[in-house]
Amino acid sequence: RAVELTTAPFTPRRSVYGFIDCQNLPGLFRTFDFASPDTSTPQRYTTTVPQQALFLMNSPFVIEQARHFVKRADVAAQTMDEAKIERMYKLAYGRTADAEEISLGLRFLADVRKADDGKQTGLHLSAWEQYAQVLLLGNEFAFVD
Repeated sequence: RAVELTTAPFTPRRSVYGFIDCQNLPGLFRTFDFASPDTSTPQRYTTTVPQQALFLMNSPFVIEQARHFVKRADVAAQTMDEAKIERMYKLAYGRTADAEEISLGLRFLADVRKADDGKQTGLHLSAWEQYAQVLLLGNEFAFVD
């Protein structure tokens, strides 16, 4: 049975099971070059445009995934910031973080914590959730080389 893809609570099912209303295609699908459901599409166009990055930065779905990422047992179990960054890199990118990436991650976390001064941001994301969102929005996560 088809499921709604664009509203919360978000489904864990693949988009192939998503409900498509041919007369009212959501803007999300147009932003990501969704093939027209009205015609046969033997070849898909591939584009990367600023609207895609802006959508993902503000997407409730991505924010929800960042929260889930930080709550994973293997991530939450890490007590040292460096170890947590290492684990998150391994999960997101399938590789270990190098020294510079760990340093940048630690600086990012310190800056967010300093700016928040113990409070959460307007998005209600903790420093770790914001860091997870950064990793999920990285080109290395989106593209397979």
